Amino acid sequence: MARRMSIDELEDQLLCPICLEVFKEPLMLQCGHSYCKSCVVSLSGELDGQFLCPVCRQMVDCSALSPNVTLARVIEALQSRCEAEPTPESCSTHHNPLSLFCEADQEVICGLCGTIGNHRQHKITPISTAYCQMKEELSVLLTNLHQYKRNLDEHFSKLINNKSRIANEVDVFKWVIRKEFQELHRYIDEEKATFLESIGEGNPLITSIESQVKQTSDALQRLKEMQSSLEALSNESQLDFIR
Repeated sequence: MARRMSIDELEDQLLCPICLEVFKEPLMLQCGHSYCKSCVVSLSGELDGQFLCPVCRQMVDCSALSPNVTLARVIEALQSRCEAEPTPESCSTHHNPLSLFCEADQEVICGLCGTIGNHRQHKITPISTAYCQMKEELSVLLTNLHQYKRNLDEHFSKLINNKSRIANEVDVFKWVIRKEFQELHRYIDEEKATFLESIGEGNPLITSIESQVKQTSDALQRLKEMQSSLEALSNESQLDFIR
């Protein structure tokens, strides 16, 4: 673990102050500071020009720059230990590794993009820091998502249970309705039979009435005959009438 930490510390010391990446073709200025060759070219425009060192602000002559051979060998030795690691993606503009994250534009950029490029006035964080922040946000999001899923699962289970319960209650209610209507039909049939039977029992009464009608009719007939006889008698002579 101690050796691993020393390598990490060494890597921090091998970062270009401009692009914040491990030196590539490092050049040493007269002031003693080193930069990537591509970064120096980007700042000076031409190697035969002059510019201020970004670290100590000392005026340096680009025509007198010399390669930092020792630094390049240290970097080469360090990179040989990391051959198995994948090569990082490069910036399409400056062709430097993408090592920074622009929070304003939500883009991954290189060190030159953040120093002299379109993102120089934006809030910029290292990729490792942005990665940790996004991982934390993702963890919170996943936690909320899992909680929402649990709540939704519970709600879904309640809906299924309510559906089953209501379906069972509907079946029971249908059975009760059928049973009640069967009882109602049986009661109506019994009442119908009772009424029909009671009506049928009224036939002797009708027979009695018919007998009385016949007797009355016979009596009326006799009364008519008597009336005719009396009317005929009223037309008789006195002697015949008295007889």
